[in-house]
Amino acid sequence: MASRKDKKGRVLQKGESQRKDGRYHYAYTNVAGKRCFIYADSLAELRKKERDHQVASWQGATRYGTQASLNYMFDRSLALKVGIKESTYASYRQSYDNHVREEFGRQAVKNISYSDIMVFYSYLAKSKKLALSTIEHIHLQIYSALDLALQDGMILKNPSDGAFGAFRRAMGDDARKIRALTLDEQKRFLEFIDGHPVWGRYHSIFQVMLGTGLRVGELCGLRWQDVDIENRLVDINHSIVHIKAVKGESKDHMAVSLPKTKAGIRQVPLMKPVIEGFMEEYRWAQAKHFVSETIDGYTDFIFTKMNGTVYTSNRLDKALSDIVKAYNKQEEAVAELEDREPEVLPHISNHMLRHTFCTRLCERDVNVKVIQTVMGHASVNVTMDIYAEVSKAKQFDEIDRLADELDVF
Repeated sequence: MASRKDKKGRVLQKGESQRKDGRYHYAYTNVAGKRCFIYADSLAELRKKERDHQVASWQGATRYGTQASLNYMFDRSLALKVGIKESTYASYRQSYDNHVREEFGRQAVKNISYSDIMVFYSYLAKSKKLALSTIEHIHLQIYSALDLALQDGMILKNPSDGAFGAFRRAMGDDARKIRALTLDEQKRFLEFIDGHPVWGRYHSIFQVMLGTGLRVGELCGLRWQDVDIENRLVDINHSIVHIKAVKGESKDHMAVSLPKTKAGIRQVPLMKPVIEGFMEEYRWAQAKHFVSETIDGYTDFIFTKMNGTVYTSNRLDKALSDIVKAYNKQEEAVAELEDREPEVLPHISNHMLRHTFCTRLCERDVNVKVIQTVMGHASVNVTMDIYAEVSKAKQFDEIDRLADELDVF
């Protein structure tokens, strides 16, 4: 749906309109269900009045506490997050609007119970097939809205407190595990796309991902000045995010996002295959005369399409899915001719490539603090979870190796 604009071509936010006489008005429904309007001679004046209305509405919130919906409290809590980045704001809005607003969000906060939330999370997992990480993101928005209702005296206890933890335990540990590619799978994947007439374009991209463990947004945001081949380092100081449109407020667009934590700003050392991947990409860039789009003042991006636009997480995930399908189809045909079981590849995602790199480091007993620094983990606990998982698997390998080497049994 196209965004509405005023006579000067400026995009109008949800609830805003320009009248035929040139004046502006903002329409909203208060918590009592009454349709209300705010008028102004200019768009700037209108938006100042909107902000004043939000503050006044906040001050009078307790008068309507028994009627306020979860949607109302979510919108209020989001309006109060004045210091968050545009990408974070859009992410909060998108996940809530897509999965909560039209159904669960219509309930009055005073009527929502702990069991209601648990049933809702189960519905998201089983009926809507959402990943546990997505449900956790939704939980954070629900918790924030209900916590605001608690602080305002609308409810006596936040019913979502502890709900996601209990739900995750009920789903079992396997629900949150991301499997890494085995060494053999990693090798077969890269060999398949190397020089492939269709998928060869992605060889350097995924080789760099598998050899650095960069987050997909960090990889897409890399510029040529961020890579120091001579000193074998790549500077990570920003990422690219795709911000989806908020109905009536904005359009889909790309933006530069700075790291949320200091750990995200780092230098990653480059191994020889990764340098070769960058050189392969450099030859591709030369062929298209280094054309690159500009995003928030940043340009000279490394990983771009022929027209210079940067890749997105969704586009690379789709490429990975298509590559796996193509490989498995070919492998099944070859296996049938050779009368053997096919060695198919699993579903692969961008994050799985990052997890695979981290797993390779853990398998080689690299110091945990080194792994944390290279991966940009804000907490060493994230690193330790992966390290412990790999170590557990290695125990069996070591025991089997010991049995083979000992001749006392």
